[in-house]
Amino acid sequence: MTRGSRNLGVGQTSVGARIEAQLRQFGTDDRGTITVLCIIIFIGIIAIGGFGVDLMMNEMKRAKLQHTLDRAVVAAADLEQELDPAAVVADYFTKSGMGDALASTTVDQGLNYRTVSASASQNNDTLFLGILGIDQMIAPAAGEATEKMANVEISMVLDISGSMGSNSKIENLRAAANDFVQTVIQPVDAPSLTTVSMVPYNATVNLGATLAGYYTLSDEHDYSRCAIFPASAFDTLGISRTETLDRLSHFDLYSTNESSTEINRPWCPADDYGKVVVHSDDVTELQTNINALGAGGNTAIDLGMKWGMALLDPGAQDLVSDMIADGHISSRAAGRPTSYLDHETLKIVVLMTDGANTTEYDLIPSRQSGLSEIFIDDRGDSDPSNDHFSALIVDNADDAYDVYYWPRFETYYSSYKYRNYPDGGSAARRMTNEEVFARWGTRAFAYKFYQTPYNDGRVSYDAYYNAYYSYTGIVGPDAADARLATICQGARDAGVIVFAIGFEAPQRGLDAMQNCASSPSHYFDVQGVEITDAFNAIAQTITQLRLTQ
Repeated sequence: MTRGSRNLGVGQTSVGARIEAQLRQFGTDDRGTITVLCIIIFIGIIAIGGFGVDLMMNEMKRAKLQHTLDRAVVAAADLEQELDPAAVVADYFTKSGMGDALASTTVDQGLNYRTVSASASQNNDTLFLGILGIDQMIAPAAGEATEKMANVEISMVLDISGSMGSNSKIENLRAAANDFVQTVIQPVDAPSLTTVSMVPYNATVNLGATLAGYYTLSDEHDYSRCAIFPASAFDTLGISRTETLDRLSHFDLYSTNESSTEINRPWCPADDYGKVVVHSDDVTELQTNINALGAGGNTAIDLGMKWGMALLDPGAQDLVSDMIADGHISSRAAGRPTSYLDHETLKIVVLMTDGANTTEYDLIPSRQSGLSEIFIDDRGDSDPSNDHFSALIVDNADDAYDVYYWPRFETYYSSYKYRNYPDGGSAARRMTNEEVFARWGTRAFAYKFYQTPYNDGRVSYDAYYNAYYSYTGIVGPDAADARLATICQGARDAGVIVFAIGFEAPQRGLDAMQNCASSPSHYFDVQGVEITDAFNAIAQTITQLRLTQ
């Protein structure tokens, strides 16, 4: 009994010890640790992946919401659509199945702009973030779109010199310019306004009867209406209406017709051919003037550019206002030309030439005004074909010894062609220089009144030479190029966009156009019908510039 009891006690103690030892061993044994760690990491990865799924799904829905909002505000801001902008935004969301997501829409609009802004948000249920107590995620979206129609002022400066008469160039120019104005001029009810001033040029710029009346031209004559400028005038962009502009003389450089009663190719047109058109938004008016353009004369690109810039210069606002008041320009052009700092308006010059600057001419100062040496007997009627003329070729202190040459006795009764009194006697009157050169070309004048006296030894060669060259060059090609470069630089400095087209032009003309253009991309070197492509490209660029979004 005692032994059995002792043995049981020993056995119990042995079992307890073994259990204790096993527990101690289990507590210190690390052979299962990596498995536990892997289980923990796996659970973490699943949780993070689940969270990522929720985030990704929320971002996808946010992107769709933002895309819908962006399209909605862009469509609503379109100035050409006439629906309520807020309703347009709401309609986009409704048709996208997200009508409840739109939170707010704000519209700000005026005559030539519209800004639409909107905000939206969407609550999306989560799949895994609920473990953390996050049952929903918010997807926000916001955006704004502005469509603004800038006003546009364009000066279209077109070369109509004699070389434009070859190779159908003038026809190609007319077609290109017609398409251009058709493209850039906006409908009357458009939210912005485009006006085009047209400045045709050859050796001069013809203001035309209407526009000339708004400037102060010198009064040597009133046959034609072209102005000439000193080099210093190209340092500024505007042209004063109150300061006197030197009027170009009325003369024909080339005619040899001694029987003419009126010069037919005056250096400056005596009518409205090639006249300047000021700030027109009338396609028909512009195209009518374009279709009337022909080709003739020398090339003065500097003068064309000078007038083109003058009509964009804000100093011409009073000119436009006065012409509107007198019914010559649409009232829609009121306030033009705007300030160079007006960010609501684009100012653009489209300049083209098929040549290069040539010499610019005028009569010599002694021939520009005052009395001439020619006497006329008009026979007491208004028929110019039977007028008699004589030239005072020797002017002595004693009038009795003056010598007059009578051209009508050149062939018959040649012994009577030199007299001491004018043809017509007391009925004859002395013509002004303006009258003389309005009737005969400078060459015809020399042939009619000085060639025979020179051949007869009655006048010197210098007298004959000075009669033949009653004109003189006032600006040479180099000086004209410099003046053009100056006015082009001034235009660019003022923020005016200058497009320049060399149309089958010589290298000198191409260089001048490239130098004038705002950048290489604003310069075109074209041949033949390519001029239409150039004008179309410029028109499309202007259209894109006009619309800023």
